Amino acid sequence: MIPALETQNLSLIVREKCLLDQVNLTFPKGEISLILGPNGSGKTLLLRCLAGVLSPHLGQVLIGTEPMHKKSREETAKILNWMPLSTNLPFAFSVFELLIMGRYPHHQGFPGKKDRQAAEKAMERLDLHSFAKRSYNSLSRGEQTRVDIARALAADTSVLLFDEPFANLDIDASLQIIQLFHELKEQGKTLILSHHDLYSARDLATYMMFLKKGRLVASGPSPNIFTPDIIRQTYDVQAKVHEDHHSGDWFVRFKNLPH
Repeated sequence: MIPALETQNLSLIVREKCLLDQVNLTFPKGEISLILGPNGSGKTLLLRCLAGVLSPHLGQVLIGTEPMHKKSREETAKILNWMPLSTNLPFAFSVFELLIMGRYPHHQGFPGKKDRQAAEKAMERLDLHSFAKRSYNSLSRGEQTRVDIARALAADTSVLLFDEPFANLDIDASLQIIQLFHELKEQGKTLILSHHDLYSARDLATYMMFLKKGRLVASGPSPNIFTPDIIRQTYDVQAKVHEDHHSGDWFVRFKNLPH
C-alpha cells in the first residue's frame, strides 16, 4: 500500500481537552477513504489537520513520506484540496469566479487560458454551466456543494479532502456524486471524506477509518472493517450487515443495545 497521507501519533488538545488522541492512520493512494464516527468523534478536526488548517500539538502529518510542516503552503496546496461544509461567503462571488479562485496555487492571482479551461471542464462535469454567472450565496446548500466539488476538481490536485460532502444533497445528486468519486478514483485521485451515513458507506468507500471520542477504533479495507463488532464499538448500536454474494448487493440494519 502506497500512502498518499499518513498521521503519526497525531494529537490535538484544545483548552486542556484532548480531542484527537494519538491517531495513527495511513490513507492509501488512489483510494476513497471514509472517516466515520458519531458526532463529536473528531472527524472534521482530523480532516483540518490533514489539510494543514490545524496544527497538531503532538505527532505529525506526512504527505507521502515527507512531513507536511517541511512543505510550504504553496507546495501543499498543489497536492491537497480541502473542501469544508458549504457556507455563505462574505462577498457575492459568482460560481465561475470561485472555480478560478480554486486554481490560485497554479496562477498566483493571474489566471490564464489553462485556468479558465479547467474551470469550464469542472462546471461541465458537475452540470453547472447554467450557474456560471450566479452568485454562490444565491444557491441552495445542495447546489453550493456541487460548486464546492467542482472547485476542488478545477484545482486539479492529487488528493481531495471533503467534509461531509453528501450532507446537503438529495438522493439523485448523491448517487451522481458517488459515481463521480469512483471515476476520480479510477483516474488515480485520492479522496478522503468525513461521512455520517452508514447506509451508503460500503457503496462509497474502498477504505474506512472509525473514530470515537478522538480515538481510532479501527481502519482498513471496507469489506474487512465494516463489521457489526466495529460498528457496535464505535456507535454503541447493534448492527446486522446483509450481503448477497451473487449480486454484491448489501444492506445494514441497526437497533439500540439492550440496557
